[in-house]
Amino acid sequence: MEKNIQKLYEEINFLGFHATYHRDHNYVENSKCLIPKVQEFVLWFLKEKQDLFEPEVTENLITILKDCEKALKDYDNVLMMDALEQGISGYLELFLSEEYFKEKENTYVGATESQKPSIIGKTFSRHP
Repeated sequence: MEKNIQKLYEEINFLGFHATYHRDHNYVENSKCLIPKVQEFVLWFLKEKQDLFEPEVTENLITILKDCEKALKDYDNVLMMDALEQGISGYLELFLSEEYFKEKENTYVGATESQKPSIIGKTFSRHP
């Protein structure tokens, strides 16, 4: 399930990036393919992990799933984005390892960090 969680997390984040960067107003339409994966995650959570959390956590997850349903019915891009990116994504993060985030950080941020020029130990003058 860990790989499925990682994949769904990345797909949700990519959809949000795509919608924002391209000013794509089809978030609900684009997210329809994720709904079965979201449902699979929620069912897994309820069967396997529910006992690890307070009842309010489970109730909140079910509310988020209802928000997804409402967003689909009303074609509400904002509600769907909020439900997936702020709701489901937060639950997915609970099951992603610290190593996963470090790897992603190194992949995306580490490359640019290593390309920055170092100014440590250099002296600067006002005149060329």
